[in-house]
Amino acid sequence: MTPTSRPITALRGWAAGRSRVLGAAGAVAALGMSTLWTVVVPDKADTTAGLQSLAIRWGHPVCWALLAGVGLAVALDAPRRVRDPLAWAALGSYAAFLLALAL
Repeated sequence: MTPTSRPITALRGWAAGRSRVLGAAGAVAALGMSTLWTVVVPDKADTTAGLQSLAIRWGHPVCWALLAGVGLAVALDAPRRVRDPLAWAALGSYAAFLLALAL
């Protein structure tokens, strides 16, 4: 084991015993962020139309809502076949948001 891998290994060990609490806390935080980003909308959403406007308006809050789902799935010790699609969908939602902002 290298000296730099010891802190990472220790952190993984610490987190492994607390995955339910960390998942629940992450779900609550992500739900708060989803609520926040439902209210806070980038100005560009008003100057665009169609799918671009939809992605700018809802891409970020949906991403956070999906991450809340991941946190809840971790807290409930759901299998990876439940958690992974939620995480990938969150990534896709955020990618759509960023792409719509960049265009």
